Amino acid sequence: MPRRFGRYWLTGLLSPERVSALAWLEAPLLVVAAVTVGFAVRPEDPLIFTGGIRWSIVVVLVVALRYGSLIGSVGMLTLVGLWFVCKAIGLYPDMAFPELTFLGGYIIILITGEFADMWRVRLMRAESQAGYALERLQNLTQRHVLLRLSHDRLEENLLAKPYTVRDALLRLRDVMMDDSHSEALPGGEELLNLLAEYCQLQRGGLYRVKGDHVDPEPVALLGINRPLQVDDRLLRHAIDQRALAHVQMSDTSEDYQGFYWVCAPVMNSGEELIGVVVVERMPFLSIHYENLQLFGLLLNFYADVVQHGPVVDELCKRWTGMPPVFGREFEALRRLAKGRKVDTTVLLLIPDASDQARQIVASLNRDRRTMDGYWWVDWDNYVLMLIMPMTGRYSFESYLRRIEDWLSEDYAFESLAQAGIHYVHRFLDDRPAREQIEELLGGAGA
Repeated sequence: MPRRFGRYWLTGLLSPERVSALAWLEAPLLVVAAVTVGFAVRPEDPLIFTGGIRWSIVVVLVVALRYGSLIGSVGMLTLVGLWFVCKAIGLYPDMAFPELTFLGGYIIILITGEFADMWRVRLMRAESQAGYALERLQNLTQRHVLLRLSHDRLEENLLAKPYTVRDALLRLRDVMMDDSHSEALPGGEELLNLLAEYCQLQRGGLYRVKGDHVDPEPVALLGINRPLQVDDRLLRHAIDQRALAHVQMSDTSEDYQGFYWVCAPVMNSGEELIGVVVVERMPFLSIHYENLQLFGLLLNFYADVVQHGPVVDELCKRWTGMPPVFGREFEALRRLAKGRKVDTTVLLLIPDASDQARQIVASLNRDRRTMDGYWWVDWDNYVLMLIMPMTGRYSFESYLRRIEDWLSEDYAFESLAQAGIHYVHRFLDDRPAREQIEELLGGAGA
């Protein structure tokens, strides 16, 4: 923040921002200098106490305006002292001590000094506020420029690589939702093609894993690959640590002579290792945090969908009307929510017995997003549960506002409650899926 905002050097000279120690010496010196000039002009009346205007007091008045009432008082005391000096050297022999002149002058000094003090404080406060506003404006300008550059870079990236995580998850789910798959890792070729498109894989393979043993026979291959080196250091690190490993990691980069660039485990929601993706070739500049995070995200979602394990079987046994697809997605998204990778909202809609309320619920199901899962908890009573990936707290609030706007335009209702629809929502966390579903149904009395 600048010390002086909008002031010229002359203004700062006449009215300094802060009273320094030099001011206590400057005030009496100015009065002495004025009286010295008075000796040169009127040797018989250096204080210029005769005539119409008491010019010596005007000098003290200027000091008070410059520095305030306290130092103005010092200047007035100096003038009083000079009166006694003049009397000592024989001046003003017939004049008594002008107490009314000094008293009136001191009152004026106090008034003008107080005025100076008050406005100095106000000006300092205004300058501080203006300086802060200027600093915030500069900061805002810098952020605006950064945002504009970021927006331009985003447009360039989207032109060259038009995808989002939402698109990737949607395509992966469409591939894996075919219930006719009976193999352990169905859709392996589709998965590798998806990884090639979204994560720039050029050569790699998908392999089964049983326990800690990697089956060297590939499930699917992308490009021409060498036979699997089951004892490769990078591959063993990924299997042992149950985590994605790449050549830039400090634990593996030293003296690594293998062929693989990235080794990523495929684990289901029960943290059972069911496969591994081995990458022999990909652009070196693609081995960065965002790309590898998307790589792992797609593999986690794939594993949770294709091999859900006993968790989804338990959910379908507990609620016989639950579609396995819904249970698989619920468990998959619950696992992704554990690491705050994907925010997911679960919404339960319970209409009353009116036909209009049930029609609204049916319309909400028809108009849901393509990647949203649904489950008719009670078909006869139109009780619907929606699971909405990529929907956090603010996204869900926007979703509710859009519903309210739609209800207001088409049905003249201001809210779901006015339309006769009770709803309960929860944000997925890392607790067991069954516990969260029971909490949601129990909270709604369904």
